[in-house]
Amino acid sequence: MPAVPTIDAKPFYAYVGAGDAAIESLRTAVITLPEAVKAVPEQLKTVPASLKAAREQLPTQVKELQGTFAQLPLLASSLPAQVKELQATFEKRYDEYATRGEKVLAELRGGKGKATATPAAKPAAAKPAAAKKPAAKKATPKPAVTATTPGAAETLGTPTPTVPAPATSSETPSTGTQTS
Repeated sequence: MPAVPTIDAKPFYAYVGAGDAAIESLRTAVITLPEAVKAVPEQLKTVPASLKAAREQLPTQVKELQGTFAQLPLLASSLPAQVKELQATFEKRYDEYATRGEKVLAELRGGKGKATATPAAKPAAAKPAAAKKPAAKKATPKPAVTATTPGAAETLGTPTPTVPAPATSSETPSTGTQTS
């Protein structure tokens, strides 16, 4: 049987973690929504005064904007540093979401607190060890290698299908015939 390639689960965990964070954010927004709706009539009463003040400030804002355009070449020199800072922030958030997603999936599977700090370390360590084992010399069949996380089928309560291990050219299969 060909070896199953190791799959990095970290992107999936990050996806689940980001979704969980979004849902939590929406729940918080829904809780505060009724209070915001009640404040709308009072805010509408202040719109005409706000528009008048904005119209009066427009010439000043145009002059400030012209000064900002003059400084653009100086601001452009700081872009590489800002890009590096954003990359570091992205990597940090990605790791946080991956950890959060792994915890969410562990809770859904019923194994609270079994999540590890490095989500991709667990599957990568288990797969090569299973692939290095020699062909079965026992009479009992081996379980099929699956692309899921080891132990996931048992956790979900689904049986793992079993198939006999493939015989090498020097071994005889369970039927007693020689393979070439």
